[in-house]
Amino acid sequence: MTQRDDILLNESNEVDFLGGDFLVGVSDQQHVRHIIEANKGHYYQNPLVGLGANDLINGTINRDELRQDIKIQLKADNYRPLQVFIDSNFDVFINAEPLTV
Repeated sequence: MTQRDDILLNESNEVDFLGGDFLVGVSDQQHVRHIIEANKGHYYQNPLVGLGANDLINGTINRDELRQDIKIQLKADNYRPLQVFIDSNFDVFINAEPLTV
């Protein structure tokens, strides 16, 4: 299993700094969160990547459809979804590992 390193963002999606420089570290969780939050078309290089979770709030999607859509999005960004669990409150728990590129 490989891991992806990138510039890390804080909870407000702002760049984190350490000693006056960008904070760089393992960013897989951050990548997965961005895939779930982004809408299709958000990334011009990959216009089909993005689940648009904020647009799904109070929508009509069911858990099975949501789980399947999440898996598709993860695979599109070279992640292997090991487990996608959605509880009765539609809280989503994802365990995925990056594939080598």
